Amino acid sequence: MANFVTIQENIFCEPCKDCGARPVIEQIKGNFMVRCPKSSSHYQTKPGLVDINDWNLKNKIHLSLGTNDTKSSKEAS
Repeated sequence: MANFVTIQENIFCEPCKDCGARPVIEQIKGNFMVRCPKSSSHYQTKPGLVDINDWNLKNKIHLSLGTNDTKSSKEAS
């Protein structure tokens, strides 16, 4: 089993868009990658420096292009 380094809670990280887990840092041969702790098949950054911005970009849930209303249905009525 791999040893992971937890990311401090005060650093904003999007949760994994596949399972909702908070990402961790894994060290592989002197390089670091940000990845999902539950599955290696979920998105992970390229090995190198810790790239939380790339993780956040790939795991941000985007609204569909056809959605104009950002208010909840209760507020819109």
